[in-house]
Amino acid sequence: MRYRYRPYSYERRRRPIFLKLIRRLAILSLLLFSFYTLFLSLGGRPQLEGLESLKFIPAEGEYNLKVKDGKIKSARLYVEQEGKSYKVFEGNFPEGTDVLKMSINTKALGIKEGDAKVKLWVSAGFLREREYTIDAKVDLTPPSLEIFSYPTSLREGSVGVLRVKSNGVEVSLEWDGKKVLMTPVSPEGYIALFPAPLDAESIDLRITAKDQAGNSVQKTLRIAIKRANFKKERIELTDDFINSVIYPLLGEQAKGLDPVSAFKMVNEEWRKRDVNKLSEITQKSEPVKLWKGAFLRLPNSKVLSTYGVERFYYYKGELISQSRHMGYDFASVERAPVPASNNGVVVFVGTLGIYGDVVVIDHGLGLFSLYGHLSEISVKEGQYVKKGDIIGRTGRTGLALGDHLHFGILVHGQEVDPIYWLDPKWLKNNIDIAFER
Repeated sequence: MRYRYRPYSYERRRRPIFLKLIRRLAILSLLLFSFYTLFLSLGGRPQLEGLESLKFIPAEGEYNLKVKDGKIKSARLYVEQEGKSYKVFEGNFPEGTDVLKMSINTKALGIKEGDAKVKLWVSAGFLREREYTIDAKVDLTPPSLEIFSYPTSLREGSVGVLRVKSNGVEVSLEWDGKKVLMTPVSPEGYIALFPAPLDAESIDLRITAKDQAGNSVQKTLRIAIKRANFKKERIELTDDFINSVIYPLLGEQAKGLDPVSAFKMVNEEWRKRDVNKLSEITQKSEPVKLWKGAFLRLPNSKVLSTYGVERFYYYKGELISQSRHMGYDFASVERAPVPASNNGVVVFVGTLGIYGDVVVIDHGLGLFSLYGHLSEISVKEGQYVKKGDIIGRTGRTGLALGDHLHFGILVHGQEVDPIYWLDPKWLKNNIDIAFER
């Protein structure tokens, strides 16, 4: 056989190298695609919280959706109904945003009550997009709201009860910048306590009912406030009192303070701080009525001071400070046993500045009782107590001249006059009757 020479071409020599390169690129692309797919599955695409709010479309409202673990740079929201598509929102966020806020005016867009679909598209950047399709219900009818009962006037320092009827899912009450949720007591009945402020001619209440879609309706009430003509007291401060009570109470803070500055720090700065702390403690309350009947006072006790007393403090003949007493002071024997004034849950045990060693009990629906200046405490936070259970002993801790109990009542963080809650007739005719209707 004759051997035939075939020259080895450059193209044939390159072919295996080229094929290897193609295979490597394909493998690399597959790996990159796999990594990117994994990246998207682990959160590369934007995820939103609060999407359940899109299931209901109100007449007018706002959606606030939080972006989970990142930011988005653009978004579009459409509502589809009966073959038509309505653009609700379209926006770009060059710097990115972690909260997507969108307003909707359903009537202006021409959307009708009934079923619809919500389509939301969001993007966090190149190939980092997500689209949501949600079945929704368009509800353009606001909830009902009827004022059932309320007091036309209140004495300052007392408490009123408001009762309303509504088919809404949330009913709230607002006054003087304070907002509380009214408590459901029947299928369409809601109730709330509210305090009558001091030094005011009236209090304006605003009631708001909301339905599941976010539609709302409001009504307002103006309650007249009757003056109570509280007592005034002139108190002469002595160096002995400053040295035995004020300086020890201040501790290290007393260094370098003269008697006037030391007293003003306790009576003004501490008092403001402690009242704010007390308001914080009494923000959350059991959503049920725990108390039963009139509240108990300290047994066999004498009243030393009442609610609302205006105190003017003088040092060496000069007026240096003033305050208002926001509870009742009861005195018995030293270290007298202190009973829980009514059924409730202990929400605070500890030292609270001018109040000394304190116990606070939640009686439900925003109603709390306060026991101050205790020398001994025998209950713990979270403990349920019954009316008459011993919770501690009287003392002179905090800003106290002698052994006694400071007894206070608070409604939604505001100190009110305890005298009403100690009166079974007033309690039955003004408070409990509202729960029986």
